Amino acid sequence: MPENVRTSGLATADLVTGLAGEGFVRLSGQDFPVDTGGTAFAEFRAGWEDLVLDGALVDGGSYRYRRYGRLAAVPSGAGFDLTPLPHTAFRQDGIPMWRSNDRLFAPIESAFLDNLCLRELVTTDLALAARIRSSPEWTVGLHLIRIVAVAGEPGLPTPEGRHRDGHSFVGMHLVRRENSAGGESAIYRDGLPDVRFTLRDPLESVLVDDTAVWHEASPISILDPAGGRTVRDMLLVDVNPA
Repeated sequence: MPENVRTSGLATADLVTGLAGEGFVRLSGQDFPVDTGGTAFAEFRAGWEDLVLDGALVDGGSYRYRRYGRLAAVPSGAGFDLTPLPHTAFRQDGIPMWRSNDRLFAPIESAFLDNLCLRELVTTDLALAARIRSSPEWTVGLHLIRIVAVAGEPGLPTPEGRHRDGHSFVGMHLVRRENSAGGESAIYRDGLPDVRFTLRDPLESVLVDDTAVWHEASPISILDPAGGRTVRDMLLVDVNPA
C-alpha cells in the first residue's frame, strides 16, 4: 500500500531559489528530520553493509558495491505517496561509458524501501524538485553505493568523469565516510566558476538540477594505513517526472 510521507519543510524559498538559480543546492544533516545519532539512522546505515559488488564496471574494477530500487511518488496533501516499483535494469545511454548497457544491479530489499530515514531523504529531494518542475507523478531511482579503496587501488566515485546522469534531478547524500582522503565533489556550470567541496558529515548532501549542471567526484584513497577500512557510502536519488 502507498505510504504518505510528509515533507520536512525544506522546500523553503531560499533553497528553491538556490536550486533554480545555481542549478544545485547544498544541505547539511541538520536540514533533515533525521536524528543521525539515533537507532533509526543506525539501522538505515546498516543497509550499506549488505551491498553487492558492481559487476558492470567496464574498467574491471572492484571498488564499487551497490543495490538499486525504484519508487513511484505521487503528491498527496503535505507530502508524497511512495510506492515500490518492480525491479528492472538501469540504463544511462547519455553517458558513453554506459551507453547501450542494461546494467542489472542487485535489488534493494523490499523492507529497506520502507525505511523511514530513506523516505525522509527521498521526500526532501522530491519536495525541492517539485517546486522547480511540477508533475502529477514522479519516478524515483535509488542507488545504495559504497566506494572502497585499498593500498595501491583508489576508489572511483565517478569512473565516467564529468557527466550528467540523464535525469531531471539527482540527490547525493553522504551516509558514511571512514578513513578516506579525496572524494571532492565538483559542480560545473556553463559560463560560471566551478564549485568544489567535500562531503564529510552524515547526511551532508547536494541536490543538482541534472539538466543544468555537470558533476563528478574525485577518487578516494586511504587516509591512515592503520585506520581500518576506507569506505565512502552514498545514497543517490534520481528524481524524474513520470
